[in-house]
Amino acid sequence: MKFFIDTADLDEIREALSWGCLAGVTTNPSLYARTGGKLADFEPHMVKIAELCEGLPVSAESTATTTDDMIAEGRRLAALAPNIVVKLPICAESLAATHQLASEGVRVNMTLVFSAPQALLAANAGARYISPFVGRFDDIAEDGIEQLANVVTCVKNYDWTG
Repeated sequence: MKFFIDTADLDEIREALSWGCLAGVTTNPSLYARTGGKLADFEPHMVKIAELCEGLPVSAESTATTTDDMIAEGRRLAALAPNIVVKLPICAESLAATHQLASEGVRVNMTLVFSAPQALLAANAGARYISPFVGRFDDIAEDGIEQLANVVTCVKNYDWTG
């Protein structure tokens, strides 16, 4: 199991890095806005996080809503630093974008995954990482850990090596 911190706060990232068990960072423009950042400065901030993380994967979420725009933004985000991973929310448009980006060697983290079938779709589209939302299951009185176990079993059974 790998542990990623979900934040855009540089101080939080520094602290988590000091623990010695951090596998990477996931973030998005809304988390960046909570630090006082503006959308126009999101990409330069991703470069700062990527440099701070010295090679650990840093997932930067696209704000695009169409397949073509996701591909274009994904290429731009991936070009910021070699450890940037493009984060896309699972939907039909992002599955197509993931397939294209993965074929170009761009690593994708598929987020907002709520079920094993969605995880399998993400894996087959070429996602390098899959981010299930365990807490959201708990919020609706489902067992989030059980759902996570179902996702893990599903991708292992289908020999996904992401």
